[in-house]
Amino acid sequence: MKKKDKRSEEKKNGDIIDMLDSALDEDISEISEMSELEESSNEAVKPKNKSAFHFIVGLIFIILAAIGLISTVGFVSDKVKNIIDNTDQKNEFAKFIYPVVICDPPSFDATTKLKNETIISAAVWDIILYEDKSKYELDFDYLIVPEVDIEQHAAKLFGSGLTINHMTIASADISFYYDGEISSYRIPENPKFFTYSPYIESISKVGESYTLTVGYVSPTPAWLTLTSDEAPSPEKYVDYVVQKRGTSYTLVAIKQSEKQAENSHESGL
Repeated sequence: MKKKDKRSEEKKNGDIIDMLDSALDEDISEISEMSELEESSNEAVKPKNKSAFHFIVGLIFIILAAIGLISTVGFVSDKVKNIIDNTDQKNEFAKFIYPVVICDPPSFDATTKLKNETIISAAVWDIILYEDKSKYELDFDYLIVPEVDIEQHAAKLFGSGLTINHMTIASADISFYYDGEISSYRIPENPKFFTYSPYIESISKVGESYTLTVGYVSPTPAWLTLTSDEAPSPEKYVDYVVQKRGTSYTLVAIKQSEKQAENSHESGL
């Protein structure tokens, strides 16, 4: 009985071991197959995801590059155009010399040779054009302008060291009255008379000295001459020599210009 029991028990143990071995072999194989399927699936998905991501990033960079190129081209185009025609600089010089052009003074090679009438008239026109006139007392249609302001604006145009003999400047078109008792001028608040407006034809520079070939346009409002896209037809040309001193300019000479107006050629024929 003991031997039979022992054999029976050994047989049962053997069967159990075989079942476990079979189960383990089957699980390992299935797990291996499942792992391989998952890996192959992940490998198939990853390249697609990476390709889509790279495409989107590349597209963004292309769009940004296109925007940057358009902006750069526009910026460079504006700068090149501005350098070629010097529009800003021409307008700056035209504004500076405009009060002198209105006076149409004769040529001079030194400010010490300027006529008294030219100095005063140019200074008054500089005040009329650019000064804040609200600060002056108004007497009917005339501004009361202290002579010291005339001297300051004269220095702005022609530099310091000028000798000014204050006096009334009278003409058929417009007059500036000097009142010695109050050391002031009476000047029209809104004069309608303009002789010439400046048109800067060309600019040449040597060091800090600029020679401006100035066309005299008659009679044209300042804003039209300085902002019009079309070149006007000047009656004559004059060369202005302007010296840069710091951040400002000073007119040092006026000379006859070699450039002739078209109407002068026609009249000469």
